[in-house]
Amino acid sequence: MNEQLKTFIPLCDSIGKLFHPNVEVVLHDVKSRKVAHIVNSFSKRVAGDAMISDPKDLNSVDSDIIGPYSKVNIDGTRLKTISTILRDNKQDAIGILCINFKVEVFEKMYDSLKVLLNIEEENQPQTLFSQDWKVHTHDLINKYLNEKSLSLEKLKTKEKKELILHLNSEGIFSIRNVIPYLCKALDVSRAAIYKWLKEVK
Repeated sequence: MNEQLKTFIPLCDSIGKLFHPNVEVVLHDVKSRKVAHIVNSFSKRVAGDAMISDPKDLNSVDSDIIGPYSKVNIDGTRLKTISTILRDNKQDAIGILCINFKVEVFEKMYDSLKVLLNIEEENQPQTLFSQDWKVHTHDLINKYLNEKSLSLEKLKTKEKKELILHLNSEGIFSIRNVIPYLCKALDVSRAAIYKWLKEVK
């Protein structure tokens, strides 16, 4: 990890502690393209995991603060996210600090918190991210689960198989490294996924 990035770890821990368990704080190392530190990991990521999205040229973006913008967690919960580009004393980008907030916590109190939830929102910036395949996979999984009124944590083996076959029909398995990612997300083995995919060939 970049030595200057380490100075942001107490800040990440403080934010995570204050808003536990509804805020996930992720510190990305731009050079290694990995998660350097994570607090309250409800996205199932750990330090050392590859970044969900590949950053483009961070020195060309108009603002170091991107968002807030909406996205969906792998378990289907709606998140409001803000990302901040971190720079060294030479103004070179060294990291990205992402704060993911569970909006659903306040959905039942929407009327009283309308002002908070209507903070001006921006679309996820294409200038910052490319090949956002994990977010695309999240969206496909959550759309399928919502249509079937299913919960990711309660999926039975047959339902996991049907989900895998659905993702296959959407072309997900043409993406490199998607299988180990799905194994972790769905708690299934590689052998099971390969077996299910072989059955439809």
